Amino acid sequence: MLPKFYDTIKNDLEILESKLIEYLLTPNKPTNQVLSHIFSSGGKRIRPAIFLLCSQLIDYDGEFKFPIASVCEYIHTASLLHDDVIDNSSLRRNKPTVNSIWGDETAVLSGDLIYSAACRLMVKTRSLELIDDFAECIRFMSESELFQLELLWKKDTSISDYERVVSGKTAILFQASAKTPCYLKNASQELSTHFANYGKFLGFAFQIFDDCLDYEGNEELLGKPVVTDLLEGKVTLPLIYSLQSENKKLDIIVSSVLENGKISPEDKSKLLLNVKQCGGLEKSFNLAEFYSQKARDALNEIAKILKLSEKQKLALDALNQITYFVLNRKN
Repeated sequence: MLPKFYDTIKNDLEILESKLIEYLLTPNKPTNQVLSHIFSSGGKRIRPAIFLLCSQLIDYDGEFKFPIASVCEYIHTASLLHDDVIDNSSLRRNKPTVNSIWGDETAVLSGDLIYSAACRLMVKTRSLELIDDFAECIRFMSESELFQLELLWKKDTSISDYERVVSGKTAILFQASAKTPCYLKNASQELSTHFANYGKFLGFAFQIFDDCLDYEGNEELLGKPVVTDLLEGKVTLPLIYSLQSENKKLDIIVSSVLENGKISPEDKSKLLLNVKQCGGLEKSFNLAEFYSQKARDALNEIAKILKLSEKQKLALDALNQITYFVLNRKN
């Protein structure tokens, strides 16, 4: 079921679902079967939704609306396909991953196919600024993934290290999704900056909260076990904050996991309890709320510049509601 704030773009999202497959179809039936599996897994479609809502807010309804909304989802999806291979993941949104069914080669090549389709759709806009933004986005995402590999199994991962990863891994695509309607509408630099800030700050709030779920979430709703990040060698913000408290019990458990790559049910329970007791979760939630408010501040600046129609006000309200939604998810 779609969130209530998607109502104003409900029809657009329904059209987008068909376009996501349509733009990718190949003469190869087995390939199309893989692509159908990928996009039938659903998901929140939050990145294309942000693009569509920002398009509505800035009053853009041109021929490139669905192609670029698809680009926002394609870049995200292709990165997940590659991530699943790197992490050797077998589940994504409670469904088997492409690599677990068809193998790593198919997953990587499917990701490449989706990236290439995204590039073709970008080029059709003939907007060098838009193309450059998305190209920089893909480059930055890859660079951040490489940097995250350098940080694997390192207990001394710093907050600045973590923020660098989040900036490239998540926030940059949120930023591009929010900002690119401005290129299609030929908006001012000032307005473009506010749209970009909305996406960037929302992306930070989204990822920080996502990392909190790994220490507090419900495994069934998450679609994966809790503490997955740590078992993959990733030290994220709730744990970074908690380790700063110099809790010896927590330090011993974390060191053991990072050394052995596994954790007993008993130690997992102790780990989750200590992360809460050390204040790591609370501090992380507070920072996510800080970024969420910064995103709302950017919307307020946009509202000061634009003379809003009723339809634009609906988009503004939906974008505002998303800043709360990203902090109240179960997965």
